[in-house]
Amino acid sequence: MTASALRTGRLFRRDTGRTLMVALDRTLLAGPCPHAEDAAALVARFADSPVEALLLSPGLTRLAAGALGHATAPRIVTRIDYPLVADFAYHGAERHEMICTPEAAAALGADAVVMCLVSGYADVHTHGANLRAVGKAAESCARIGLPLVVEAVLWGERHDDPRDAEALARICRIAAELGADVVKTQPPATVEGLRLVVEACPVPVTALGGAATDADAAARLAELAIDGGARGLVFGRNIWARPEAQAFCATLSDLVHRS
Repeated sequence: MTASALRTGRLFRRDTGRTLMVALDRTLLAGPCPHAEDAAALVARFADSPVEALLLSPGLTRLAAGALGHATAPRIVTRIDYPLVADFAYHGAERHEMICTPEAAAALGADAVVMCLVSGYADVHTHGANLRAVGKAAESCARIGLPLVVEAVLWGERHDDPRDAEALARICRIAAELGADVVKTQPPATVEGLRLVVEACPVPVTALGGAATDADAAARLAELAIDGGARGLVFGRNIWARPEAQAFCATLSDLVHRS
């Protein structure tokens, strides 16, 4: 077993083989959001929650030692890129930029790193740059034994449906073949669609939560993900952007790790 495989395994609970991660990296793109104005307090809220990992920006990774520097704390997955797509396109232009190297993230204390692979850029050169960036990160991660999570999504302006199962299966497979240890993606609208994605991808697939919805809708999305074969959830606003975040986090953990 390689060091990367060992560390990847630590992102998943041994008894179920699944994971619940809370994505706290949206504020890297959006700045302070409701329920996330105080960055340090946001991280501390989940230091003792029943989750396997937290997704953090490089800056929050650096600041997390006080809250997460203990044996039972969630693992840290550090975002190392800055995807300027969809709501975050810059003056209408799509770009993909790296903001941190895997080596630098590891030095900060990261247990893994995460970056995007976006399908559907208007400019083919941007798509090529994103492909090269994932490949280069995969090489670096393999060299230092750090897991790479690739967020494979259909957020480019050429895609009308970000939940198209066949297109998601394609980009998730590409992410795995570029060297991803884990894929994070937006689940299709049906269990059958997600199974198509999972069956096409030779590494664990986890489901992102997207925009905040009511608790019932978020729980239905979580159930669809698990029933469709996802190895876990990576939810952000659907956990932290609600007053009852800790209680809902426990509810999702029970759902993910049910037998």
